[in-house]
Amino acid sequence: MPSPQQVNDLISLIDTQTAILVIETHEEKRVMALFERVSNLSQREVWTWSASRGLRVSHGLKLSLLDFNKNPTADSNETKELPDALRHVDSSSGPALFIFLDIHPYLSNPLVTRAIKEIALKSESKKQQLVFVGHDIALPDELTPFASRFELEPMTMERVKAVFKEEMTRHQAHKGEVGGSRTTLESLLRHMVGLPENSVRHLARLTLSDGQICTADLARVLAAKQETLGVAELLVFEQKLPALDEVAGMKALKRWLLLRREPFLKPDESGLPPPRGVLLLGVQGAGKSLSAKAIASSWQVPLFRMDFGALFDKYQGESERKLREALKVADAMSPCVLWMDEIEKGLAGGQGDGDTGAGKRMLGTLLTWMAERRSSVFLVATANDIDSLPPELMRKGRFDEIFFVDLPTPEVREGILRIHLAKHRVACDDAGLKPLVERSEGFSGAEIEAAVVAARYEAHARQQAPQANLVMLELLRTKPLSVTRAEAVTALREWAKDRTVSAD
Repeated sequence: MPSPQQVNDLISLIDTQTAILVIETHEEKRVMALFERVSNLSQREVWTWSASRGLRVSHGLKLSLLDFNKNPTADSNETKELPDALRHVDSSSGPALFIFLDIHPYLSNPLVTRAIKEIALKSESKKQQLVFVGHDIALPDELTPFASRFELEPMTMERVKAVFKEEMTRHQAHKGEVGGSRTTLESLLRHMVGLPENSVRHLARLTLSDGQICTADLARVLAAKQETLGVAELLVFEQKLPALDEVAGMKALKRWLLLRREPFLKPDESGLPPPRGVLLLGVQGAGKSLSAKAIASSWQVPLFRMDFGALFDKYQGESERKLREALKVADAMSPCVLWMDEIEKGLAGGQGDGDTGAGKRMLGTLLTWMAERRSSVFLVATANDIDSLPPELMRKGRFDEIFFVDLPTPEVREGILRIHLAKHRVACDDAGLKPLVERSEGFSGAEIEAAVVAARYEAHARQQAPQANLVMLELLRTKPLSVTRAEAVTALREWAKDRTVSAD
């Protein structure tokens, strides 16, 4: 049942006498139910055309075979061809709405386009309007001045709960009770909001099929939602996220996140403005990407990584369109964390030979979204090169905070070593740990982990258990980035000293 607000919005748009109304959706049943209500309230006759059935007068979802002039001898087979149906519309009289289902393949035909335009030119005087319904409708330029677009309201939480309750009752009647976590169920329902109703019903049945509601169901719902919204190649759903405890150090960042978890997840209850995002700037391999993943894990929301490589397109305007679509989907997936890794490279992309300004236009699109979004999307941007960051992105207010992730201190290096030595099952006591901490000065977290992994390979080659002395050998033979690119690291630290907040 369509909401009263949705019905009123559609009637208001129809009352503007727009000649062509475009509704892009897969949910034909919802569209027909909506127009049934509109027909009853506005005293307008509603007709529906499809290539399989021709043109028929509609009474709700039950289609009859009546002719325009109520001639019972008329056959709807005469209007299965779209040009024939358009001729019937053009010759008809009286207030009416004509719904054309899946018309998009025919709009490239110039004869069809001209016939529609002739109907549109007489639309207001005849009080007749065309409605195009399909999943992807690109109007020819000749028709765009006559058209308006209308969006079906997304599934609300109340409607999602009602559908899930219906499926739960059906499952219990046939297969018994359902167990699982209420917290996981609440998260499931939250992420079904915005999906088409048939998708919600399908996912509810899939979730209930084994009689248990678990985190695997949540991952399945998120993947299905991403696929339904259509930009799975642009937004990568990251799974197997590390816990915040697996990130050594970064005490200031962790405290900042802890204070903002509740306002982000429950803004109405906290009474505080929800946090919007952080920029993590720092040395390569210092743990920025790991922190981005851990934020989503600690807040128990999904993480989506934007793939800038997939965004850029050789055709002018396509890169910005893809970015808008990806951001729109991120809004639909909220609450979530949106991770833009090495953002300086993404927004500087396409600045080589033949560039048409795609990078600048994408930056403008991103900045507009950052300023105007109302969804619960927490943006985490990571960057290594301050010189390549657009200055517009650094203006106060773009991010809640800019954290600098420096090379680890001795205390943090000890924590990193403990984590990776345990993870890779390298034997090491406290006495053996101290020299590793001292020798790893100037190493990033990623470089320390690489040394531990290399020690395992060496141990495997020697057919012995990995030991701390093999890690020491790897540290001795490795030159860290702080040495090979000392000038760049020093310059970055100097820039960040008075402009950012230390993550530690």
